[in-house]
Amino acid sequence: MFRFRFCSFCAFLVQRLCGFGLYYWLIFHIFLPLSFFFALSFLSSFQQSPAASVGIKKIMEAYPDHFQKASENILIWKDGTQMVFDDGLQKSRQELLESPDLEDQLAMPYPKGENTPPPKKGEDAGRIRYEPFFRKMYGNTAAEVQQKLAEVVWLPKTLKIKLKVTTVNDIHKKITAISEALDEKPHLKKYLQNPAGTFNWRNISGTNRLSTHSFGMTIDLNVAHSHYWQWDSKSKDENISLVYRNQIPMEIVLIFEKYGFIWGGKWYHYDTMHFEYRPELL
Repeated sequence: MFRFRFCSFCAFLVQRLCGFGLYYWLIFHIFLPLSFFFALSFLSSFQQSPAASVGIKKIMEAYPDHFQKASENILIWKDGTQMVFDDGLQKSRQELLESPDLEDQLAMPYPKGENTPPPKKGEDAGRIRYEPFFRKMYGNTAAEVQQKLAEVVWLPKTLKIKLKVTTVNDIHKKITAISEALDEKPHLKKYLQNPAGTFNWRNISGTNRLSTHSFGMTIDLNVAHSHYWQWDSKSKDENISLVYRNQIPMEIVLIFEKYGFIWGGKWYHYDTMHFEYRPELL
């Protein structure tokens, strides 16, 4: 602002001292180019960081049906809705859970594949979720989500269990493909029978945050062969020290990951029955 006021003052001074002829020459040849230069310098300070650029690209590639373009620090949905990628705020671990942005959602790398060690404290890739992003994509209310649900048959050759999942991002087709692949592995049946649920509009236990089950893009496997940190620790304290427990074979996990689902068994706050569609992390 000081630069522009200074240029205006100089222009006024030249007009008084040199007359209108020299005044207009200086305006077009000196002051306007300088003002343009200062304006470009000012705007360049708001250009997106390399990290924001990579993160925005990941989201647009993971969900190609939803976004038309990105501008600076903004993702633009196909209906014109604009969503800020990085709010620029530093947050505590609890604040990351309670009030993240899209940049926070991508900040922790997810350890895709097998031979991954048990997660260390603080390693919770995928638990940080920017809720407006998922509400916009899958539905802002239970009724909106339900309008987009489809019925699939879980393990059609053996179990023949009917489940409801969203059609958004063709998740119903991906669950069907996963189901058919797992149906060919009878030795895994005990982990796959009695699935604990798909669509269920509800909050995560002990929080005011929506569960991803609310969006119909998550499935829980058999509770009888699963572990959940709150059940094992008998606590809902995020800061509690945990001893990792799991029974789910990696063979199941790899099939889900192939189709864009992350596994809650790769979180320090483990939820080994839990698989949710999060291709931006894979």
